Amino acid sequence: MSKFFVTVCLPSTKPRKLPEAIAAVMAPYDANLTDDWNPVGQWDWWVIHSDTESPYLALPAHDGDRRLVTASTVPRRKAELDGLGPLECYGGPRGLLDFDAMRRRAAIRHDAMLAAWEELTALHPAARPLSDFVARHESDPGGYSLADAKREHLVQPLVQDLAQRAVSGDPHFDMSFLLNDPVAYFAQEHEMARQSSVQCAVPGAALVTLDGVWTDADSDGYWEQANSYLDGLHAEAVVVDLLCHY
Repeated sequence: MSKFFVTVCLPSTKPRKLPEAIAAVMAPYDANLTDDWNPVGQWDWWVIHSDTESPYLALPAHDGDRRLVTASTVPRRKAELDGLGPLECYGGPRGLLDFDAMRRRAAIRHDAMLAAWEELTALHPAARPLSDFVARHESDPGGYSLADAKREHLVQPLVQDLAQRAVSGDPHFDMSFLLNDPVAYFAQEHEMARQSSVQCAVPGAALVTLDGVWTDADSDGYWEQANSYLDGLHAEAVVVDLLCHY
Protein backbone atom coordinates (compact mmCIF):
# COMPACT_ATOMS: atom_id res chain seq x y z
CA MET A 1 0.00 0.00 0.00
CA SER A 2 1.31 3.47 -0.85
CA LYS A 3 0.30 7.06 -1.44
CA PHE A 4 0.80 8.83 -4.75
CA PHE A 5 -0.37 11.88 -6.68
CA VAL A 6 -2.84 11.63 -9.55
CA THR A 7 -3.43 14.50 -11.96
CA VAL A 8 -7.04 14.60 -13.10
CA CYS A 9 -8.23 16.48 -16.18
CA LEU A 10 -11.86 17.61 -16.45
CA PRO A 11 -13.96 19.69 -18.82
CA SER A 12 -14.66 23.25 -17.68
CA THR A 13 -15.98 22.86 -14.11
CA LYS A 14 -16.59 25.39 -11.34
CA PRO A 15 -14.43 24.74 -8.26
CA ARG A 16 -17.42 24.13 -5.99
CA LYS A 17 -18.57 21.31 -8.30
CA LEU A 18 -15.17 19.69 -8.61
CA PRO A 19 -15.49 17.08 -5.81
CA GLU A 20 -18.53 15.52 -7.49
CA ALA A 21 -16.98 15.70 -10.96
CA ILE A 22 -13.75 14.11 -9.72
CA ALA A 23 -15.68 11.37 -7.91
CA ALA A 24 -17.47 10.47 -11.14
CA VAL A 25 -14.32 10.23 -13.26
CA MET A 26 -12.40 8.33 -10.55
CA ALA A 27 -15.20 5.85 -9.79
CA PRO A 28 -14.21 3.19 -12.37
CA TYR A 29 -10.79 2.90 -10.72
CA ASP A 30 -12.07 2.33 -7.18
CA ALA A 31 -10.43 -0.85 -5.89
CA ASN A 32 -13.60 -1.53 -3.88
CA LEU A 33 -16.01 -0.96 -6.76
CA THR A 34 -16.87 -4.64 -7.04
CA ASP A 35 -17.41 -7.34 -4.43
CA ASP A 36 -14.37 -9.08 -5.82
CA TRP A 37 -11.08 -7.43 -6.73
CA ASN A 38 -11.63 -4.71 -9.33
CA PRO A 39 -9.23 -5.62 -12.19
CA VAL A 40 -8.73 -1.93 -13.06
CA GLY A 41 -8.78 -0.71 -9.46
CA GLN A 42 -6.11 1.89 -8.70
CA TRP A 43 -7.10 3.49 -5.36
CA ASP A 44 -9.04 2.90 -2.14
CA TRP A 45 -9.27 6.56 -1.08
CA TRP A 46 -8.42 9.97 -2.48
CA VAL A 47 -8.52 13.63 -1.51
CA ILE A 48 -7.92 16.85 -3.43
CA HIS A 49 -4.40 17.68 -2.43
CA SER A 50 -1.17 19.30 -3.53
CA ASP A 51 2.39 18.92 -2.36
CA THR A 52 2.85 21.90 -0.04
CA GLU A 53 6.38 22.35 -1.39
CA SER A 54 5.27 22.46 -5.02
CA PRO A 55 1.62 23.42 -5.49
CA TYR A 56 0.24 24.58 -8.80
CA LEU A 57 1.20 28.10 -9.78
CA ALA A 58 -1.19 30.55 -11.41
CA LEU A 59 -0.10 33.01 -14.05
CA PRO A 60 0.46 36.38 -12.33
CA ALA A 61 -2.40 38.00 -14.25
CA HIS A 62 -4.80 35.42 -12.75
CA ASP A 63 -3.68 35.42 -9.12
CA GLY A 64 -6.82 35.24 -6.95
CA ASP A 65 -9.09 34.27 -9.87
CA ARG A 66 -12.18 32.56 -8.47
CA ARG A 67 -11.90 29.84 -11.11
CA LEU A 68 -8.75 28.51 -9.45
CA VAL A 69 -9.03 25.66 -6.96
CA THR A 70 -8.29 27.14 -3.53
CA ALA A 71 -9.51 26.94 0.06
CA SER A 72 -11.82 29.87 -0.65
CA THR A 73 -13.41 28.52 -3.86
CA VAL A 74 -14.15 24.94 -2.78
CA PRO A 75 -16.67 24.66 0.11
CA ARG A 76 -15.12 23.33 3.32
CA ARG A 77 -17.76 20.61 3.57
CA LYS A 78 -16.60 19.21 0.22
CA ALA A 79 -12.83 19.37 0.63
CA GLU A 80 -10.64 20.51 3.50
CA LEU A 81 -8.08 22.58 1.65
CA ASP A 82 -5.42 24.61 3.40
CA GLY A 83 -4.66 28.17 2.45
CA LEU A 84 -1.68 28.60 0.14
CA GLY A 85 0.63 31.48 -0.73
CA PRO A 86 0.50 34.05 -3.54
CA LEU A 87 0.06 32.51 -6.99
CA GLU A 88 -0.36 29.06 -5.40
CA CYS A 89 -3.42 26.86 -5.87
CA TYR A 90 -4.60 23.25 -6.09
CA GLY A 91 -5.29 23.49 -9.81
CA GLY A 92 -7.75 25.17 -12.13
CA PRO A 93 -8.32 25.91 -15.80
CA ARG A 94 -5.24 25.15 -17.87
CA GLY A 95 -5.18 28.67 -19.29
CA LEU A 96 -4.74 30.16 -15.79
CA LEU A 97 -1.88 27.89 -14.73
CA ASP A 98 1.82 28.54 -15.22
CA PHE A 99 3.37 25.16 -16.02
CA ASP A 100 6.59 26.79 -17.21
CA ALA A 101 7.08 28.45 -13.82
CA MET A 102 6.48 25.12 -12.07
CA ARG A 103 9.20 23.51 -14.17
CA ARG A 104 11.59 26.37 -13.54
CA ARG A 105 10.93 26.02 -9.82
CA ALA A 106 11.84 22.33 -9.98
CA ALA A 107 15.08 23.03 -11.86
CA ILE A 108 16.07 25.80 -9.45
CA ARG A 109 15.45 23.55 -6.46
CA HIS A 110 17.51 20.75 -7.95
CA ASP A 111 20.39 23.12 -8.62
CA ALA A 112 20.11 24.54 -5.10
CA MET A 113 20.27 21.01 -3.65
CA LEU A 114 23.50 20.32 -5.55
CA ALA A 115 24.97 23.62 -4.37
CA ALA A 116 24.01 22.83 -0.77
CA TRP A 117 25.73 19.44 -1.05
CA GLU A 118 28.89 21.10 -2.38
CA GLU A 119 28.86 23.42 0.64
CA LEU A 120 28.59 20.43 2.97
CA THR A 121 31.46 18.58 1.29
CA ALA A 122 33.69 21.61 1.93
CA LEU A 123 33.01 21.32 5.68
CA HIS A 124 33.82 17.64 6.17
CA PRO A 125 36.33 14.96 5.18
CA ALA A 126 35.44 13.10 2.00
CA ALA A 127 32.86 10.36 2.63
CA ARG A 128 32.73 6.90 1.10
CA PRO A 129 29.60 5.35 -0.41
CA LEU A 130 27.78 2.55 1.36
CA SER A 131 28.87 0.13 -1.38
CA ASP A 132 32.48 0.38 -0.15
CA PHE A 133 31.48 -0.82 3.31
CA VAL A 134 29.20 -3.54 1.92
CA ALA A 135 32.07 -4.82 -0.22
CA ARG A 136 34.18 -5.19 2.91
CA HIS A 137 31.36 -7.12 4.57
CA GLU A 138 31.02 -9.43 1.58
CA SER A 139 34.75 -10.18 1.63
CA ASP A 140 34.68 -10.98 5.37
CA PRO A 141 31.07 -11.67 6.44
CA GLY A 142 32.16 -13.38 9.64
CA GLY A 143 34.43 -10.60 10.84
CA TYR A 144 32.55 -7.57 9.55
CA SER A 145 28.75 -7.71 9.63
CA LEU A 146 26.32 -5.87 7.38
CA ALA A 147 25.18 -3.95 10.45
CA ASP A 148 28.78 -2.84 10.99
CA ALA A 149 28.95 -1.71 7.35
CA LYS A 150 25.79 0.37 7.63
CA ARG A 151 26.85 1.87 10.95
CA GLU A 152 30.29 2.91 9.74
CA HIS A 153 28.78 4.48 6.65
CA LEU A 154 26.27 6.44 8.69
CA VAL A 155 28.74 7.79 11.26
CA GLN A 156 30.82 9.58 8.63
CA PRO A 157 30.61 13.32 9.48
CA LEU A 158 29.32 14.31 6.04
CA VAL A 159 26.55 11.70 6.10
CA GLN A 160 25.66 12.60 9.69
CA ASP A 161 25.43 16.29 8.89
CA LEU A 162 23.13 15.73 5.93
CA ALA A 163 20.91 13.36 7.95
CA GLN A 164 20.56 15.90 10.74
CA ARG A 165 19.68 18.61 8.25
CA ALA A 166 17.05 16.40 6.63
CA VAL A 167 15.44 15.63 10.00
CA SER A 168 15.44 19.31 10.96
CA GLY A 169 13.57 20.25 7.77
CA ASP A 170 16.37 21.66 5.65
CA PRO A 171 14.73 22.80 2.38
CA HIS A 172 17.47 21.21 0.26
CA PHE A 173 17.52 17.70 1.72
CA ASP A 174 14.30 15.73 2.18
CA MET A 175 13.73 12.66 4.33
CA SER A 176 14.48 10.30 1.44
CA PHE A 177 18.17 10.82 2.20
CA LEU A 178 17.66 8.93 5.47
CA LEU A 179 16.79 5.82 3.47
CA ASN A 180 19.23 6.15 0.59
CA ASP A 181 22.97 6.68 0.29
CA PRO A 182 23.57 10.41 -0.31
CA VAL A 183 27.25 9.87 -1.13
CA ALA A 184 26.36 7.57 -4.03
CA TYR A 185 23.48 9.80 -5.12
CA PHE A 186 25.56 12.95 -5.39
CA ALA A 187 28.45 11.11 -7.03
CA GLN A 188 26.36 10.34 -10.12
CA GLU A 189 25.86 12.47 -13.22
CA HIS A 190 23.01 14.85 -12.43
CA GLU A 191 21.82 16.12 -15.77
CA MET A 192 19.35 13.25 -16.11
CA ALA A 193 18.22 13.73 -12.50
CA ARG A 194 17.66 17.42 -13.18
CA GLN A 195 15.64 16.61 -16.29
CA SER A 196 13.62 14.09 -14.31
CA SER A 197 12.78 16.66 -11.63
CA VAL A 198 11.53 19.01 -14.35
CA GLN A 199 9.45 16.25 -15.97
CA CYS A 200 7.80 15.49 -12.61
CA ALA A 201 7.08 19.15 -11.84
CA VAL A 202 3.57 19.19 -13.33
CA PRO A 203 2.05 15.69 -13.71
CA GLY A 204 1.58 13.33 -10.82
CA ALA A 205 2.59 9.68 -10.91
CA ALA A 206 -0.69 8.97 -12.69
CA LEU A 207 -2.87 10.94 -15.09
CA VAL A 208 -6.59 10.73 -15.86
CA THR A 209 -7.32 12.29 -19.24
CA LEU A 210 -10.41 14.22 -20.31
CA ASP A 211 -11.92 11.03 -21.72
CA GLY A 212 -11.41 9.24 -18.40
CA VAL A 213 -8.42 7.10 -19.37
CA TRP A 214 -5.97 6.25 -16.57
CA THR A 215 -2.26 6.09 -17.36
CA ASP A 216 0.67 6.07 -14.97
CA ALA A 217 4.41 5.94 -14.51
CA ASP A 218 4.44 2.16 -14.95
CA SER A 219 3.96 2.82 -18.67
CA ASP A 220 6.99 3.43 -20.89
CA GLY A 221 7.33 7.09 -21.87
CA TYR A 222 4.72 8.17 -19.32
CA TRP A 223 6.40 11.40 -18.18
CA GLU A 224 6.98 12.72 -21.70
CA GLN A 225 3.44 11.79 -22.77
CA ALA A 226 1.82 13.23 -19.63
CA ASN A 227 3.65 16.55 -20.00
CA SER A 228 2.78 16.76 -23.68
CA TYR A 229 -0.88 16.02 -22.97
CA LEU A 230 -1.15 18.63 -20.21
CA ASP A 231 0.64 21.26 -22.27
CA GLY A 232 -1.79 20.66 -25.13
CA LEU A 233 -5.02 20.94 -23.13
CA HIS A 234 -7.43 23.68 -24.15
CA ALA A 235 -7.55 26.71 -21.89
CA GLU A 236 -10.84 25.85 -20.16
CA ALA A 237 -9.92 22.27 -19.24
CA VAL A 238 -9.47 21.94 -15.47
CA VAL A 239 -6.38 20.27 -14.02
CA VAL A 240 -6.29 19.23 -10.36
CA ASP A 241 -4.16 16.91 -8.22
CA LEU A 242 -5.37 14.20 -5.88
CA LEU A 243 -3.49 12.36 -3.19
CA CYS A 244 -4.47 8.70 -3.56
CA HIS A 245 -3.84 5.57 -1.56
CA TYR A 246 -3.70 1.99 -2.78
